[in-house]
Amino acid sequence: MSNELFAGGRPPRSCGGDVIRTALCLLVLSLPAFARDNGQYQNVSPDIRQWFRDQKSPKTGMICCSEADGNEAQEDMRDGHYWATWPGVAPSWYQVPDEVVIKGPNKTGHPVIWTYYERGEVKIRCYAPGGKV
Repeated sequence: MSNELFAGGRPPRSCGGDVIRTALCLLVLSLPAFARDNGQYQNVSPDIRQWFRDQKSPKTGMICCSEADGNEAQEDMRDGHYWATWPGVAPSWYQVPDEVVIKGPNKTGHPVIWTYYERGEVKIRCYAPGGKV
């Protein structure tokens, strides 16, 4: 088939590439919104649910996220710093950065950790100590 059959001498542009690029952009933009709701707090009282939603990172002032993103943790104190492990990383323990430790009361009665991944590495967004260390 010759190019003379097409306006301007070129074949019409396929929109397939545009659709794929748009879909990939939307996927990348929506990744931060993918919360991990394992149902771990589905039966908590409304005041505990609100406590989760009210928690803010002392480091950034931004919300830690909801109860769906918080994980029950185990904690230890080493040289004056919190260390934590939780089901997603056990048996590994991570030092909790002092600047993400929430100072207010923890209404759950156990340590809670909010995490995220950056370049494949676990990062701790917020940490609410359990008070039993």
